Amino acid sequence: MGKLRLSAFRPRHIPQDEKPEITIKQIEEGKGQRAEHAEHVELVETIEPVAQHSKIQLDSIVYPILPKRTAAKDLPFIPSTEVAKRDGKGGSRLWIVVDSIVLDATEYQKKHPGGRQIIAGFGGRNCSWQWWSFHGGGIWDSIAAGLRVGRAEGVSNPYERPPAIVGLRTHGFQDWD
Repeated sequence: MGKLRLSAFRPRHIPQDEKPEITIKQIEEGKGQRAEHAEHVELVETIEPVAQHSKIQLDSIVYPILPKRTAAKDLPFIPSTEVAKRDGKGGSRLWIVVDSIVLDATEYQKKHPGGRQIIAGFGGRNCSWQWWSFHGGGIWDSIAAGLRVGRAEGVSNPYERPPAIVGLRTHGFQDWD
């Protein structure tokens, strides 16, 4: 706790039925000013620590979709807890994460060729390997780059990536006959 002291001088209120002791002309000329026409005002209040009054409401922070020309390093950092809140449920925005880049897919999900449910299933989560399994750099440049709102670290992917299959035989198989 602490004390807050505000101190100021303000003109003293003169009731209309009282005649001022000096005229406006005297004031304009700098003559006849008297100290009793100003009063000292002081207010002392007990205040709580600032931390109790300044909770940041992350829900109220707005992250706009940024121009395509914005470099990835210049995108604002968004905490993973904030990304998780944007899962498209309860009227919230629908964000997905691809390679640490946060995309706002709220409007785009309606146009997605694979259906709305594909994107909605990854709301507030990472879908990097799934994204690159179906999309190339051209889709990123033409569509995803225009949905970027920031970057994030530590956003989990709900699915483990399956092992990659190389050919039809295991590595090291030498019998080609």
